[in-house]
Amino acid sequence: MPRKLFTAPTAQFLAGDNARPLRWIFGTLNEYFRTHIGFWGDATGTTDANGRCVFTHDCGFEPASVLVTELYVSGAPHDMGPFHVHSYDSETIDVHFLTKSGQDRATHDVHICFHLLPQTS
Repeated sequence: MPRKLFTAPTAQFLAGDNARPLRWIFGTLNEYFRTHIGFWGDATGTTDANGRCVFTHDCGFEPASVLVTELYVSGAPHDMGPFHVHSYDSETIDVHFLTKSGQDRATHDVHICFHLLPQTS
């Protein structure tokens, strides 16, 4: 499914060929970016006994897709292995972390960066 073409919002009395007044489309610039570009940020947490951690983001929309990368947490044992997004919705991301050997990474501090992509039509 193709992404929406970015249309720049404009300030009063400023206009360009690809611009529309912000007040005609969305209430705030933040709302505009969330529905066209997505929502991004970072989160930290500690995995449970099964290597899973649920991160809260409250993006305000139902994501079509989620991109996640992991950052190294200093002071924790450096046994970073693969991870996968188990589930996600408009409020949380559930990620399952594994060690290098493929075992559940239980009770480890984790830090992720995420980008939630909005539905396109």
